[in-house]
Amino acid sequence: MYKKLNILVKEYKNLNLQEVIDYEKFCIISIVWHSTKIEGCSLTETDTKVLLENDITAAGKPLSDHLMIKDHFAAFQFIKEQAKQKRKLSVEFIQEICRLVMKNTGSTTNTISGSFDTSKGDLRLAQVYVDKKYFPDYRKVLKLLEQLCKSVNEKIDTVKGAEILKLSADLHYNFVNIHPFGDGDGRISRLLMNYIQLYHNEPLIKIFTEDRVEYIDALNETEEKENLEVFRAFIVKQEIKFLNAEIDKHKKINNGFVFMF
Repeated sequence: MYKKLNILVKEYKNLNLQEVIDYEKFCIISIVWHSTKIEGCSLTETDTKVLLENDITAAGKPLSDHLMIKDHFAAFQFIKEQAKQKRKLSVEFIQEICRLVMKNTGSTTNTISGSFDTSKGDLRLAQVYVDKKYFPDYRKVLKLLEQLCKSVNEKIDTVKGAEILKLSADLHYNFVNIHPFGDGDGRISRLLMNYIQLYHNEPLIKIFTEDRVEYIDALNETEEKENLEVFRAFIVKQEIKFLNAEIDKHKKINNGFVFMF
C-alpha cells in the first residue's frame, strides 16, 4: 500500500497543481467541508464554497454551522503560514489553533474544578466520555500534550517519504485520544495531521465524510489492538483515494472541453 502511495504522490507532485489558479484554496475548502461535515455540519460543499468565497450564507441553515466553517478555514490558513515558518509544536501553539477553530462556537463550561472556555483555547477541566470511551483525566492533559509535542518535534525534521504520513497519522491518533479540549478536538486533530503535511510540502490529507464510520472504527480498533498500523493504514487509504481523485480531475481537464447537446 505504501508503494502505491509513493507512486501516486510522485505523479501528483509532477502535475504542478500549485500553478493551477486557486487550486490550494479550493483543496483546503473541500477538506474543511469534509472535516466539519464529519462533526455534523449541515452545509453542503457548494454552500461552503459560496460562504468562504462570497460570504453568502445558506438559507435555512444554522448560523453556528456557518461560523464553524469560517473558523475552521481561518485555522487552516493559520497553520499553513506557521508551517512555512517551520514552527515546532507546543501546547501554546495547539491552544492558538483551538482558539481559531472554536472562536465563534466555543463557550464557557463551569465545573467543580473551575471554568474553562474553548473559544479561548482553555484546556478542559472536566472528564470527557464519548460512547463507551473515557478520555484521560483532565489533570493529566497538560503533561500528555507536552509529551506529545516533544515526541513529534524530535521526529518532524528527520522523517522522509512514507514516514511523514505515518507521523501525521500518529499525531492525529494520539491527540484525539488525549482529547484536551471541551470541544473541537476532532477538527483540531485533522488540522494537526495536515500541519505535518504542510511542514514537509506534502499533499494534504482529506478524510472523506462518507468514510466517517470506517474512520471511527479505525480509531477504536487501533486502541483495542494497541497497534498504530491500523490507523496508519486507514489514513493511507484516504490519501490514495484523495490523490486518485485529484489526478483524475486533472486528466479530465487535459482531455479538453466537450460539448454536450
